[in-house]
Amino acid sequence: MDQNGLVNGLVGIYLAAGKSSRMGRAKLNLPVGNQYLGSMAFHAALESKLSTIIVVTRKGESLQWLTPFLNKKGWICLECSQVDRGQSASLKAGVRLAEEIGAAGVVVLLADQPFVTSGMINRLVDDFQSSHNVSYISYSNNGILKPPALFTRRLFHMLMKLTGDQGARAIIRGEMREQGKQIEIADDLPFLDIDTEEEYHFLLKKLQ
Repeated sequence: MDQNGLVNGLVGIYLAAGKSSRMGRAKLNLPVGNQYLGSMAFHAALESKLSTIIVVTRKGESLQWLTPFLNKKGWICLECSQVDRGQSASLKAGVRLAEEIGAAGVVVLLADQPFVTSGMINRLVDDFQSSHNVSYISYSNNGILKPPALFTRRLFHMLMKLTGDQGARAIIRGEMREQGKQIEIADDLPFLDIDTEEEYHFLLKKLQ
């Protein structure tokens, strides 16, 4: 445990400030059985080995999906005032807070990826603890890097330089790709993000 009480120094950044423009309604509040779309990966994150989760939200957005967790410990809600500048603004807000609390690394998670499991997150944590001299650990699906992904503290300065809708994946392309580790998973279902009504109904059918 470090001086800030972080068990393994790893903090999750749960990006939940999107506009849901393709869905046309607040997708994270959509019901999925006895839970909400936004609750699914968040529950997995809370059950994982991450020390704490920073939930980055949009000002004025309904956070009904977070209500089941109000009495649970292990997470911080961070309202980002600059979300309209793109996904990078939410990510940078989370990285800034993670750095302030002494994180050794962050795991970037997307709130609309309901099939992400605590096992997937723990695999990143375990590989971080057993690997040396890697700047990041990411999943890969058919050769394409996919979230969730872990970024060590040495990459924080690069994450802070992202602009617009650039996601964290932007900094580990090209020559940076060789400075980390990729975990290949052939099945693309774990990485599905729910952006449209069709994808939402696919999710409901899949979980019947």
